[in-house]
Amino acid sequence: MSSRRTIRTLFAAAALLTALVGGPQVVKADGVGTAQQNVKQVAAELQNLLDQLGQLDEDYGKAQDKKSKVDAEVAVSKKSVADMQQRLKGEQNILSDMAVTNFTSGGSTALSPLFSDAATYSAAEQRDALGRLALDSGQGRIDDYQSLVINLAKEQKFLQQKQKEAADLLTYLQAKQQSYTSLETAYKAKLAKAQADLGAAQVQAAQDAYMATLAAKAAKVARARAAADAAAAAQAAQAGGTTYTAPGRGGGTAAGGHVMGGNNGGGNTGNGGGSSSGVKIPPSTVHIPAVSGRAGAVVAAAISVLGTPYHFAQASPGSGFDCSGLTMWAWAHAGVSLSHSAQVQYDTTAHVPVSAAQPGDLLFFYSPIGHVGLYVGNGLMIHSPYTGTVVQYRPVDWGMVVGVGRPG
Repeated sequence: MSSRRTIRTLFAAAALLTALVGGPQVVKADGVGTAQQNVKQVAAELQNLLDQLGQLDEDYGKAQDKKSKVDAEVAVSKKSVADMQQRLKGEQNILSDMAVTNFTSGGSTALSPLFSDAATYSAAEQRDALGRLALDSGQGRIDDYQSLVINLAKEQKFLQQKQKEAADLLTYLQAKQQSYTSLETAYKAKLAKAQADLGAAQVQAAQDAYMATLAAKAAKVARARAAADAAAAAQAAQAGGTTYTAPGRGGGTAAGGHVMGGNNGGGNTGNGGGSSSGVKIPPSTVHIPAVSGRAGAVVAAAISVLGTPYHFAQASPGSGFDCSGLTMWAWAHAGVSLSHSAQVQYDTTAHVPVSAAQPGDLLFFYSPIGHVGLYVGNGLMIHSPYTGTVVQYRPVDWGMVVGVGRPG
């Protein structure tokens, strides 16, 4: 039975009990219980919308990365086609000169197949004439010419495929953008109504409690997985002295399992580990350690965009940031390229234990990975939580962190 169906059943049972038993006290208790259930249901519905928004953001980010790669492949292929066409033109000019020379010198080679279309002479006839011309002229260009023609045809076909793939990805991205805009409008309307009907503080508290529960479950799975990895490493060391590395984790032990997802991952919203409100800490009250080197450049970049609005699938101060867009943009200031996806960032960075986190490291939340923030030291992180919030500091709830990634 789904959670929503369970809630409706509880409502019906409570109403029936009130009708049968009666009495002011029963009605009062039922009213309180129903109100609490209403708040929980509203929180769950709001959370479901945020989950969908997060999944759209993650899907968009992955498709955006893929399109960037395809666009790069298209550019390379276009240049390759142009280069081969230029080379082919040069070869044709050389062969034409050879043909004229052979003709004016009284050579006996038949030239017609070289300058006729396929409807008049077959490819075999043209190749034969070209070969005889090349041999008569003392040249061995026929194989190079034919190879160039074949390779050009292959490259042109590849280019057409990549151009279609790029066009399809653009259509997909446009559809995701439209879906996000519609869903975001629905979320904001529902949130405003819930706050008006139930009170903003009550709705916020319910959302916080809901997400804290989900994050705690994910963290529990992460700790169990880390313990299993440590046991496997110890067993491997005893067996042959080799170091065990969990598949796809870059050599660390802090990793997530598969319980529930989050913003940019498909489950609970990316809130940075425990509170959907994303605790806003005035920058003037923050004290973080001085950091040098690449990590210093990354932290400084993140600090420079505090207060920038969250924005779907964006990664720039002018347009806004989603969670992975912020970390991608910040690390670019240290010359490190990251994907615009929290999950892919997790998959492609070296992992270190949570206890070893340093400023500049990426902190991941939920399982599958649903949110990423940038650790800046002194127990604080900078992140871009979700729609309606801004890039902000927040204390790190280390019990909710399911992985720490170190780029570069």
